[in-house]
Amino acid sequence: MSSHNELSSQSEPSSQNELSTNEESTGHGEQDQETLEQQQMHGWDFAFSLVVMIFALMVVANSLTMPFSGTVGGVTTEWYESPGLLPLFIGCSLFAAGLSVFVKSKKEQGKALLIKHYKNINPTGFLISGGGILTYIYVLITWYDFFLASAIFLTFYIGLYYLDIEQVTKQLLKIYGATVVISIALFGSGASAYLNAYYAYTTDLVLVISGGVMCGYLYQVAKEYGSEVTEKVRRLLIISFVFPAVLCPIFRYFLLVPLPNEGLVVEQVFNQTYYTYLAPTKHTEELQLSDEDMQLLEDAF
Repeated sequence: MSSHNELSSQSEPSSQNELSTNEESTGHGEQDQETLEQQQMHGWDFAFSLVVMIFALMVVANSLTMPFSGTVGGVTTEWYESPGLLPLFIGCSLFAAGLSVFVKSKKEQGKALLIKHYKNINPTGFLISGGGILTYIYVLITWYDFFLASAIFLTFYIGLYYLDIEQVTKQLLKIYGATVVISIALFGSGASAYLNAYYAYTTDLVLVISGGVMCGYLYQVAKEYGSEVTEKVRRLLIISFVFPAVLCPIFRYFLLVPLPNEGLVVEQVFNQTYYTYLAPTKHTEELQLSDEDMQLLEDAF
């Protein structure tokens, strides 16, 4: 009996040591994997920031080709009334965002990490970031109300990186991706013309539904993940809706710049409210323009 107890007492510490060694090696392996993923991410951040800055410069260059002042058809326009002001603002904002990521990744040796891990880096994050910006410009604000398009895009884009929860990222991608696919199907097939024949802004309801689904899902996420995530979701939604709600009136009514697409919110809510209750009364004189002058005005704007 005594020899059996001695053997068992000797075997227990050895097995515990083996378990602790295995746990430590597993922990080190997870940390190494996490460090590797961070390095790869910094590498792609460096590349993505360059692409964003180049794209932003193209937007700025294109906006500068638009007339900023002059007299067209007998009507004098000022620089703050130029249709190029909004794309100029968007381009400068994109460049500032890209520059911020570039500076941060450079501090983390982003260029060296990109070269080192180039073959092993998963480009998914890069494609999502680039695809999000492109679909915002060429799908959302092209076909939908500017306020709704901007709010949906900000909710999706900020949610990906600010919340940084894998499950949430996948769900937001599904919702946003479905919205883009439905939009391309509607407008590409010509079905949008039939829908808008009865009410001019029927298609904007696609973004209303999409926004409702996103907000409802984020509300469930906030309840599930606790107070810290709840606070993040609150900030995310406030920024996503307040920012375009401030930006639209500034450009539309103070700078007199028409927005890319004025629909369910900008036209039916903002314009109706402003021109009915807030706009100052102006005494206008009727101006007769020739067909040639009218054509010049249309070409300018």
